[in-house]
Amino acid sequence: MKKMKKIMAALLAMVMMFAMTMTSFAAKEGASIKVKGLSTAAGQKVDIYEIYRLDANDNGWVKASWVPEDITPENIVEKVKDLKEAALKTTVTATDTTKTGETTFSNLQAGAYLVLATDTKDKVTYSPMIAVTYEYGTDGILAAKQAEVVAKAESYTTDKEQMDKDEVVEVGDLIEYKITTTVPYNDGTLKTFTLTDTLTGATYYLTGDAVKGVTPVNEVTVGGEKVEGIEIPESAQGQKTFTMDMSSLLKDNVYAGREVVVKYTVKVEAVDSVTNKATSTNDPDGNTTTTYTGTATITKYGDNKQTLKGAEFVLYRENKDGEKEFAKIDNGYVTGEWTKDEAQATHVTTNDKGVATVKGLDVGTYYFKEVVAPDGYSINETPSQVEITKTGEEGNVTVGGATKMTDTKLASLPGTGGIGTTIFTVGGCIIMIAAAAFFFLSRKKENN
Repeated sequence: MKKMKKIMAALLAMVMMFAMTMTSFAAKEGASIKVKGLSTAAGQKVDIYEIYRLDANDNGWVKASWVPEDITPENIVEKVKDLKEAALKTTVTATDTTKTGETTFSNLQAGAYLVLATDTKDKVTYSPMIAVTYEYGTDGILAAKQAEVVAKAESYTTDKEQMDKDEVVEVGDLIEYKITTTVPYNDGTLKTFTLTDTLTGATYYLTGDAVKGVTPVNEVTVGGEKVEGIEIPESAQGQKTFTMDMSSLLKDNVYAGREVVVKYTVKVEAVDSVTNKATSTNDPDGNTTTTYTGTATITKYGDNKQTLKGAEFVLYRENKDGEKEFAKIDNGYVTGEWTKDEAQATHVTTNDKGVATVKGLDVGTYYFKEVVAPDGYSINETPSQVEITKTGEEGNVTVGGATKMTDTKLASLPGTGGIGTTIFTVGGCIIMIAAAAFFFLSRKKENN
C-alpha cells in the first residue's frame, strides 16, 4: 500500500509538471498574424520574418540569426527600416499572395515578426510593419495571441522631373513636375482624399502652344491608368495653386495602395527662384522643391580704376549654330525672347556703383557688349564674357556670374595712323618761330 502511494504521488507530480508544461507550451504556440489594408486591385504579396521567439523556458528571447546585433526587443519599432534591409537578404519565414485585401498567418510561435507587403504589378510598396504575437494576461502568464496589422502604402512626397538637370532655368521656360502619392486604405473613417499643389514664381501651363520646343503636360494616372474624374481642374491654367479631389478612389478600397502619378508643366516668371510644394492626405507636411534662375553682372571701370556710371550694354549669347542672340529685358529680367537683330536688343545701364545686371538666365556663357560709353570715355570694342553657374547646396544656393570692363578717357587716347598730325603741328610751330625770328631780325637791321 505504501508502495502504491509512492507511485500515485509520483504520477501526480508528473501530471502537475505536465500541466505546468502545457501552459508553457501554450504560450509559445498557436499565435497568428492578420494583415489588413491591402489593395484589392491586384495580387498583394505578404512576407513575414521571425525576429524573436521565446526560449524553451519562456523566460527569455532568442533572436533570429539574420537580425542585426544592435536590434533589441525594445527598439525593433524604431529600427524597422534596418530590419527590412536585413530581411531582404535572408529566407522568409512564411509568405502568401491575396487579392481580398487581407491575409492571415497561423500556427506561429509567440514572439515578434517583421511584415513586408508589396504589389509587383503596380509597384506599390507598403511601409514595413512589426507584429507582436504574445501578451501577458491578468494573471501575469504570457500567452500567444493573434496580432493584427494594417498595411499602409508608403507616402510619397513631391518628386520633380526637370528638363534642366542643374535645377536652373530661364524666365519663360516650362518646368515639368511629377507628384506621386498613394491611395490610402479606408477603414471607414476616411471621408476625403485630396492633393494640393502650390507654386511661387510660376503659373500652371497645362495646355496651349509649345514653349521653346517644349509641349505642355497635364496627366494623372492611378495604378498606371487614367481614372474618370481624377484630374487637375481646368481652372488651374495660369494660376498658382490647385486642389485635386480624389475621394472617389476610397470607395470599397478598390484602389487602396495604388500609386497616383500627377505630371504637369509650369511657366517660369521673372523671379530668382521657383518653389513648388505638394501635400496630400497621406502626406500633410508635404515637400518643397526649388528651381533657380541666374544673374549676370558687369562692373564698369575707368582707366584710373574708378567705377563708371552710365555705360550701356546689350547682352547676347551664341546658339548652337554660332549665331548671336540678343536679350530682350524687362525690369532687369530677360523676357525669354531673344533676337538676332541687335537693334531690337534691350540696353542695360550701369548704376552709381558702375554695376549693371541681367536676371532670369539659365546656366551658360553670355557676353556683355558696350554700345554707349560714359561721357568722356571711349567704347570698349571687346565684349566681356560671363559664365552663369550654380554653386552651394540646398538652402544656400547661388546662381550667377560676374565680369568687368575698363574704358579709356578720350583725352588720353593714343595717336593712330603712325605719327599722324603730330609732325604737321611740330613743323608748323617751327615755321612760326622761324618766321617770328626773321621778322625781328629784319626790323633790327632797318633800325640800324
